[in-house]
Amino acid sequence: MQQIQHSVGAKNAGAYNNFDDDSKFSVSEVWSYVTGKVKSVYSKAANSIDDEFSLPVSQDQVNSALKKFVTDNVSQILEIKVELHDDWFRLFCTVEVSGIYAEVASNFGLVHVQVDRDVQRLVFAQQTNTDVLKLRCDSFLKRSGIKFVIWFYHSVLKKDPLGFILSKINIARPKDNIIYLDINRWLKRNTKIISTLHKVQVNYGLVEEEQLLLKTKVNIRDLLAKTNEDDIITPDDEPELLKGPTNPIGDAISPSQED
Repeated sequence: MQQIQHSVGAKNAGAYNNFDDDSKFSVSEVWSYVTGKVKSVYSKAANSIDDEFSLPVSQDQVNSALKKFVTDNVSQILEIKVELHDDWFRLFCTVEVSGIYAEVASNFGLVHVQVDRDVQRLVFAQQTNTDVLKLRCDSFLKRSGIKFVIWFYHSVLKKDPLGFILSKINIARPKDNIIYLDINRWLKRNTKIISTLHKVQVNYGLVEEEQLLLKTKVNIRDLLAKTNEDDIITPDDEPELLKGPTNPIGDAISPSQED
């Protein structure tokens, strides 16, 4: 599988190297790249039903999105960021809840990405046990209890407690070592992003060194439904992520009602 992903990544490298040789392009350039692809595919829609293009997103942009859509909306999370490498990434998370301050990290593989009008989901496979980098508690008993729970999971249950913790604070859903992160709750009130997902959808992604390569496809059906006089994609569609803060979402830590 890793050889296939490397082959696919190499095959598509030329598709975006000329976009930015340094992979440190600005957010506005990403948006210009996407809109250019949409207009290009629309102009030759009859022959482009299956056209797919690669959208590289830098590590800095991924972390910026995590801050805006997760950290800024979930009070218990003080910081969350990733380090992207070939075929895997390391996730760092700092939390503070009920008198407990913890900095943790773990390695993951990206299993699946689906971001379209109906589903906005990331699926990860946890590759290593969670490392506790820092731990402070408001009582010795609480600190001892946390250390015992971690030991019990690793030594007795032979699994990691991260999935259980993420489910308890309603961030993600675990199944064995697979973690499902549905980001719809953070995107659904951002009408500009949802509008864009009616025109462009992400089918899957590849993790590369310091960047995430998203395999993206234009939604021909929606574009063909527009009249010739309509603009295909306009500045009004530009996601709010690219300019200004979003309003905190109140249900970010409440129990999800979705399956």
